[in-house]
Amino acid sequence: MPLYYGRVNDLVPGIPGRARRRDTVPGMSCTSPSKRLVAAALVTGLALTTTACSGDEAPDADASAYDSADVMAEMTDAVADAGSVRLTLGTKQSPKDLIVDTARGNEPTFRALTMGDPSTQLDVRRVDGRVYLGGELVGHQWTYIDLDDPRLTDPESDFDAGMVETLMDIDVPGDPAALGGAVTAVKDEGAEEMAGVDARHYTLTVETTEWLEELGDASMYAAMDLPASVTMDLYVDDDSRPVRLAYEVPGEPRQSAEIGFSEWGTPVEVAVPQRAKPVS
Repeated sequence: MPLYYGRVNDLVPGIPGRARRRDTVPGMSCTSPSKRLVAAALVTGLALTTTACSGDEAPDADASAYDSADVMAEMTDAVADAGSVRLTLGTKQSPKDLIVDTARGNEPTFRALTMGDPSTQLDVRRVDGRVYLGGELVGHQWTYIDLDDPRLTDPESDFDAGMVETLMDIDVPGDPAALGGAVTAVKDEGAEEMAGVDARHYTLTVETTEWLEELGDASMYAAMDLPASVTMDLYVDDDSRPVRLAYEVPGEPRQSAEIGFSEWGTPVEVAVPQRAKPVS
């Protein structure tokens, strides 16, 4: 079943969400490979780029850390300057489970579409201070909830916002600081074309324990089930912006994550659905 579908949520009319676990990524159990995908893809890819050191002698640890921090800052600035991006989330087996067009600014917006079987498509939109949910799966019956509705943030509430919680956590580029100190090794694999873009390929070793400790409690990574260290393949363009990030859990090739980045800086226009009804 495609990403996000199993646990819908209380925003969807006629489909109960509360009977399902609240601590899972929507549509996936705690042990699902796609849960790892969402956690790794939505934040890791937004937070990470670096470069290999050059020269005849290997740099000492302090010099390597300095170079990594410097390049991370360049990537963060490049992403912030773009203002918007299209994210394509999936696994190596299913690389296009979810597409998210997201833009920042005084009024952040996004539109997310689940892919795969058109009859089970969900459409989630953040616009004008509300989050709307509709799509083919619910017969295009749109519902919405206000962003200041306490049910979205109250941990004691039994309201299940499902995939909305995950999408609201997307922060471009708010997570580089948390990840910067967790990169322990970098290897420059050279220039490659990725998704039609001239890119630089790096393999990165990330200490997940240190990384998770720096993230807030609301982060989707708080429930991640990752080994202590993960190797990631990162491709960045000539402007220091990520093009693709991918990884596999060692020894478990079906537990993989893949995220694509495209359309940097393209305006994101999100329409308000007509005849939407508030969540009761």
